Amino acid sequence: MAVNVAEVTEVGSDDERRPLMSAGNIAWMNLGFFGVQFSFGLTQTAVNPLFLLLGADAHSLPILNIAGPITGLLIQPFIGAMSDKTWSPRWGKRKPFVLGGGLVCVIILFLFPVVTALWMAVICLWLVDAGNNTAMEPYRALISDRLRKTQIPRGFLTQSLFTGAGAVLANVSLYVFQQAITGATDAGVPYWVFVCFWLGAVCCLVTISIAMVRTKEIPPTDEELAEIRSKSKGPVATIAEIAEAVKVMPIGMHKIGLAFLFQWYAMFIYWQFVSVSVAESVFNAAPDTPGYEEAAGWTGLMNGAYNFVTMISALFLLPLCQRFGGKRVHAGTLALAGLSLAALSQINNQILTLVPMIGLGICWASMVGVPYLMVASMVPRERTGVYMGILNMMIVVPMLIQTITFGWIFENFLDSRGTNAIMLAGVLLLFAAMAMLWVNAPRADEESPVVPLAGRREITVYDRVVVGSDGSPSALYAVARAHEVAAAAEARMVVVSAYDPGTDAQRKEQVDGRRLLYGEKAARDAMRTSVKELTSERIRDIEQVVVAAKPAEALLRVAGRNPASLIVVGNRGLGAREGEVLGSVPGEIVKKAVCDVLVVQTSALHEEV
Repeated sequence: MAVNVAEVTEVGSDDERRPLMSAGNIAWMNLGFFGVQFSFGLTQTAVNPLFLLLGADAHSLPILNIAGPITGLLIQPFIGAMSDKTWSPRWGKRKPFVLGGGLVCVIILFLFPVVTALWMAVICLWLVDAGNNTAMEPYRALISDRLRKTQIPRGFLTQSLFTGAGAVLANVSLYVFQQAITGATDAGVPYWVFVCFWLGAVCCLVTISIAMVRTKEIPPTDEELAEIRSKSKGPVATIAEIAEAVKVMPIGMHKIGLAFLFQWYAMFIYWQFVSVSVAESVFNAAPDTPGYEEAAGWTGLMNGAYNFVTMISALFLLPLCQRFGGKRVHAGTLALAGLSLAALSQINNQILTLVPMIGLGICWASMVGVPYLMVASMVPRERTGVYMGILNMMIVVPMLIQTITFGWIFENFLDSRGTNAIMLAGVLLLFAAMAMLWVNAPRADEESPVVPLAGRREITVYDRVVVGSDGSPSALYAVARAHEVAAAAEARMVVVSAYDPGTDAQRKEQVDGRRLLYGEKAARDAMRTSVKELTSERIRDIEQVVVAAKPAEALLRVAGRNPASLIVVGNRGLGAREGEVLGSVPGEIVKKAVCDVLVVQTSALHEEV
């Protein structure tokens, strides 16, 4: 008899309200990251050369870049917490902040190139960073809000792809337009800067608008809405909420702080001094000489290269993290980037400067994806905004320390040479890798379910755990044991309810030592009873399968011929004969299955337990 699958769905009490999204819709939702990252890429690559062209000294670059850390420290956690407490039937929860921040970016990107003095450029940097920070964390929280747990990895992977693509276009456009467009304003601002920033403004406007229009937020439940309305939205209450969230945040978030200290201090050095380093080692030019503009354009191409590598490597990081653990994968990419920057500081060939960008691009894919994915899977959905902001605080505090301290270090210990600064950045990334390996694994109940921090699985041989249930206490006991095995193996769990399509009038007292379910409705009722307590988020996803078949046949067909499956079955059904050790259903399964079978001792249970 063929097994007719009546229903196969992913379940989860919090996921039922979230329809599964297609890959195309997930891509549309993330499209706005292209524009946001284009804006961020311009501030990474073009702003520091622009400062130097407007008369800034190289050792002043860290303090001139203090806008990023300060705005990130003040705005992102505050905006994240505010977005957690916001709901508008027309605008949604996260969209007002994404759209508002994006609009600020668009306006300032249009105005940035027309600056005529250094102080004007600094003010524009503050404003564009404020816009970026207002949009970024609510946007990341939107991904977690909208997707089911099992789709969150795809969501953040797609974000990394668009992030890399936006940065690629930003940096490549800097190089291309710098080569194609000559001339400058009276203030010394090259005309190619105008084209790049105005292109960034258009990209930001178009991509964010399309993404927000096409993405529908999930309305809160009545209980969630009442909680949102009951919370105070004043600044003092929001600050207190951030402080409380820091106090109770998962241990996994605490433990990446030291690695972030080295990591982001190093990256801020790289962004500020890579053009100075390349100008020294390849073009034999200083910031105040004609050859520096060519070095700045080439640096844009280098940054575009590492972001292109980011797009590609993002495809491979998630399975590596699931197998080896987030901390090991991230530590490996940090070490690779550290060696790459150390090599870059010694290279004097223009083409060869692109080679270290491979290692940096792989690491950047991890930096912009893995930590956010971990946090999204660790914290409650309703607090995602504030915790994304707190994670950003761990990023901007090292950057703030760098802006305050590195100018003095650069002048007094590094001989005011960009190559020495890049070498130090490489060494700090190696320290970050060691710090990441030093992180202890969290307790099992605090481990990230989607991207584990430690990567240890108690059971590694099973991908699917299949269990049958008729909703009875002994069946629920077997389901609970299957649930524990699936959690330990981080495997997909499949709950099967088999039924006889006949009528209730055809019911027999016993069939094969157990009570059969008659009709699809009875099977669905049994399924609801079976899965309502399965709340462990360590399971990748749970399938419900309702089939018209005999119990043994249903389990064997669903398990298939995959040796990586495990069938969990009770040793005998309810109503089985006294003294029977192994019922006919588990006996048939043990005899015919090609995969492992776990027989759970249910014969001692009484139906009233």
